[in-house]
Amino acid sequence: MTAAAATAVDLPRFLRRRELLLGAVVTAAFAGLILALGPAPGDAAVHLYRTFLVQHGALVWDNFWYSGTYPLASYSLLYYLPAALVGNLPLVFAAAVGSTLLFSSIALREWGRAALWPARVFGVLAAAPMFTGLYAYSLGFTAMLGTLKLLQLRKFKLAILCAALTIGFSPLAFAFLCLVVASYAVTQRRFTRRHLWFGAGLAAAAGVEVGALVLFPTNTGVYPFHWIDFVGVLGVTTLGVLVARHARGASTLMAFYILWGLGSVLVYIVPSPLGDNWTRLGAFVFPVMLLTASLAGFRPRRLILLALAGALTYNLVPYFLLIPSRLDSQPQQASFWQPAIGFLQRHAQPGYRVEVVPTAEHWEAYWIPKAGFPLARGGYHQLDVVDNPMLFKKHLTPSAYQGWLRLTSVRYVLLTRTAPLDWAGGPKEARLLRSGNSGLKVVDRTKNWSIYEFPDATPLLTGPAHPVVTSFGHTVIRGHVFAAGSYLLRARYTPYWRLKGAGCVARGPDKMTLLELTQPESFALAVPGTPAGLVQEVVDGKRATCKPS
Repeated sequence: MTAAAATAVDLPRFLRRRELLLGAVVTAAFAGLILALGPAPGDAAVHLYRTFLVQHGALVWDNFWYSGTYPLASYSLLYYLPAALVGNLPLVFAAAVGSTLLFSSIALREWGRAALWPARVFGVLAAAPMFTGLYAYSLGFTAMLGTLKLLQLRKFKLAILCAALTIGFSPLAFAFLCLVVASYAVTQRRFTRRHLWFGAGLAAAAGVEVGALVLFPTNTGVYPFHWIDFVGVLGVTTLGVLVARHARGASTLMAFYILWGLGSVLVYIVPSPLGDNWTRLGAFVFPVMLLTASLAGFRPRRLILLALAGALTYNLVPYFLLIPSRLDSQPQQASFWQPAIGFLQRHAQPGYRVEVVPTAEHWEAYWIPKAGFPLARGGYHQLDVVDNPMLFKKHLTPSAYQGWLRLTSVRYVLLTRTAPLDWAGGPKEARLLRSGNSGLKVVDRTKNWSIYEFPDATPLLTGPAHPVVTSFGHTVIRGHVFAAGSYLLRARYTPYWRLKGAGCVARGPDKMTLLELTQPESFALAVPGTPAGLVQEVVDGKRATCKPS
């Protein structure tokens, strides 16, 4: 990046330092206020659970969500490692303050006095992760800004390292890093060798992420991109371009608006796991638009007013829409779940999973598996739609529901009586259960819960002579068979299964696991908890994968 735009009035060093300190204080104050007075962050349950997995040594594989998932490779390779050491909130609090310091430093150096108020507004908005719960993305966003700052200082080797951290924390933040770098690149007339080396570094970092997805594949399906969000992002980027046309020293900003808008068209037309996530830059679009307007001298006034109003609306409305589902703080409390967990502790068996009709903020994805009970689902709507499409059809029939319960080996279903449900699939499932036509029977009621039992539940392990699962853990499944033969284990197949027992492992129907056991005995099926353990297993050749017949 250039040292300063042509029209920027350079700021004295003491004034820049004062603004950096001011921004950090503003972010810290607003973040603290949200933590003290606001509701729990929306995605907090998901991040708490994955942090819990890392703390308990399950980095590669987890049996307790969606019949088995790769918890880190499917979302963030690096974020949960520091989160397990210092905690999520301290880490994201520091990331929020750090993002303000970095944005202010970049903008004040690049655009001088024109960036004063945009940097101050950014400091307020940077506290938003304490409300939204976008923890991994927030740390990735800070790493992205760190990369841009290093580029501004022409420290390309360190910038490559920071770019690698960006994609390790959040692939989405890395996509935005590429967007910003491309915005700068298209405005330049020549490139040095160091620019090319940095581009190669970006490609190498992306290659590592792609390699992880190949080694640990997760079908994340298609993330929706609502047409209202699409119209919103096109509107704000169009206004940004119109304002930037009147600004001096704003060529990079104009390129940013154009590329973000064109990228939105592509992501909207081509279904992908990215989807509506592409609009997350809207969380900081107002300070960027304010910067553009400042560089344009706040003229023409009508266009500037329209652009700023549109950007502010696009920035804040998504937060306001989240408030209703966050007002009920019950589900985030352990006491809310304890009656249901107590029932499961008295009645549940290791050979079955638990279904919780999804609550609005998906706290079941944390409290139930943390208590030691595997869920039939988990915390991500995107994965839910791919794995359990029958639950999201227009009509949920009793036969389809019972078929799904058998497929996922569910015996008990928990339905909250007081907390709001997830808008997508929760109400249909709840209506079916309450109707009395589901084929399930009520076995317990508390103030907050109705608990149903599926009398015709199918166990996790089926095969000759009534096999049993004796324990079901995050990375290890143990059982006992009473005859040699083929057994279907309703846990998702992974090529990294290691079998302790006489036999071998193969992919079964519906992506589940087939065990070929040659004698009656106890067995254990496990995936090493850490990458180092996985590599050691592969090197030692201990996997017992059945050879194709």
